[in-house]
Amino acid sequence: RLAGGLRRGSMLDIGCGSGYTASLFARKGWAVTGVEFSDETAIHARETYKIPVVTTVSALEGPFDLILVNHVLEHYPDPEQLLHECSRLLSPTGRLVVAVPNFSSFQARFGGKNWFHLDLPIHLFHFSEAGLAALLARSGYTITGRSHADWAQNFFGWLQTLLNRAGLRHNTLYDFLRMRNKCGDNLSAAVFFSLLLSVPAVPVSLFCMLVETIFHAGGVIRFSAVRNQDSSF
Repeated sequence: RLAGGLRRGSMLDIGCGSGYTASLFARKGWAVTGVEFSDETAIHARETYKIPVVTTVSALEGPFDLILVNHVLEHYPDPEQLLHECSRLLSPTGRLVVAVPNFSSFQARFGGKNWFHLDLPIHLFHFSEAGLAALLARSGYTITGRSHADWAQNFFGWLQTLLNRAGLRHNTLYDFLRMRNKCGDNLSAAVFFSLLLSVPAVPVSLFCMLVETIFHAGGVIRFSAVRNQDSSF
């Protein structure tokens, strides 16, 4: 889906984490490279999936036929500078795919300070759909496609936002599923009630996700773009 019909070539996954997504491309015959800003996670990606992973974008030469920037821009200190680096690394016919939480989404408006994807202070920036489009244009790209259809992110965004709005400890279910020890060593009351309330919250989340999909206002926005041929970056 992310490749969108591109023929196999070279792929760069910026913010590759454990390397799982890059490994899926490698299995399909792509020549993959990862960028992971955490040394510890980069080592894990190299050892687990046997893919080359560096810790800085500036260390790369390119060109790449596909560059993924999947939920990275909101964490990066200078998003525009990162997009310029991607332009330098992208082949003339290559494609950039950028995904971020959608600050103009229905779930963001409903959740307010309780929106799951707000995630302060980990997220340094928040992008509306129009804002991200303007940033890409300013950085020398032409948008060729857009989508809100990230079902896992959109569904869980609604689920956790509903639980947050219910007054439970912020993002407790997410922390529990990620095994982040914020609730103590034992199953805390916050985790118990999060799991209990998830039962009625699941169908509500599915309905909300359907509505925001119909109105193109999903919790995640993903753009595909190509480099402008007259771009100097």
